[in-house]
Amino acid sequence: MAWIESHQGTDRHPKTRKLCRKLGISVPTAVGHLHMFWWWAMDFAPDGDLSKYGAEDIADAIEWDGDPELLYASMIESRFIDKTETGSVIHDWYVYAGKLIESRAKDAARKKNDRDKKKAAANSSVVHPPDVQRTDEGQRSESTRDLNPNLNPNQYKDKDSCPEPPPADQDEPSPSGKGKGKKSDKYGPDNTYYKMAVYFKGNVDAMAKAEGLNHLTARTNLQKWADDFRKLVELDKQSDRDLIRSVMDWVVKDSFWKGNVMSAETFRDQFPKLVMAMRKSGRTARPTGRSDKQPIDIVQTTSSEPEVSQEEMDELIRLAERMESGKGGQR
Repeated sequence: MAWIESHQGTDRHPKTRKLCRKLGISVPTAVGHLHMFWWWAMDFAPDGDLSKYGAEDIADAIEWDGDPELLYASMIESRFIDKTETGSVIHDWYVYAGKLIESRAKDAARKKNDRDKKKAAANSSVVHPPDVQRTDEGQRSESTRDLNPNLNPNQYKDKDSCPEPPPADQDEPSPSGKGKGKKSDKYGPDNTYYKMAVYFKGNVDAMAKAEGLNHLTARTNLQKWADDFRKLVELDKQSDRDLIRSVMDWVVKDSFWKGNVMSAETFRDQFPKLVMAMRKSGRTARPTGRSDKQPIDIVQTTSSEPEVSQEEMDELIRLAERMESGKGGQR
């Protein structure tokens, strides 16, 4: 996993305090935005050059909800971004990511050197084929490898041993599968890990397209992604594939994580945190009509009216009978 230096005085530095005043934010918020800015640059501006990105790109990268132009101007005025004749660059970028830049440069040089050596060795084998040893009688030695793959079966009919196979620089598959030429894919289309890689890339591509950042996912090595998912399942022991798929669907929709998890490698590295964040967001949004409060027992209320005595009840009955008889007399 790539990393940058995080200086302990960042929170107290006058530049950081100035940025806080310009944007009206707290110091912890500023420190968080700055680190998100540097992390984003490691992937999308590794040389520190911001010329191809605008204020909205920077605001989107660090999850800034305010005015992008105010953010961009404040970072320039606070000297976290330097203006140049051709555009802008990250101030003192080599201080924060110097070791990463050197490591990537050395790794690129090493890979180029390996490629040059293999190419030189291949050319040398073509220009200088192996010598053919002969016996005193002028015949080929039995131990000599025949350079012609189209062997005559009668050529060695009087010999006790069979002819050896053609040399390795011909198109013969090696037992280890590491012969020269194009290396075959380790994960085929029907492989489970390859399908996981294709599914997650589809989610990331859809998110990137919706955000107008299609170029961020243009170059994806699905074989590498498939291997990362294999490591997640086999090495990290994350065997619940339904959970993995749920996280794949959730992470590209979360406002914070969707900009920070755009590869299978990062998905694997952050998986435990992603699971906890997803479950936390699920607890926060409760289904309608449910409550965590204990139910309240239903208690019958008592009437505040005074009770009627038996004498009063009898009197009421007699009054009702007289009123009924009076109605009968009027019919």
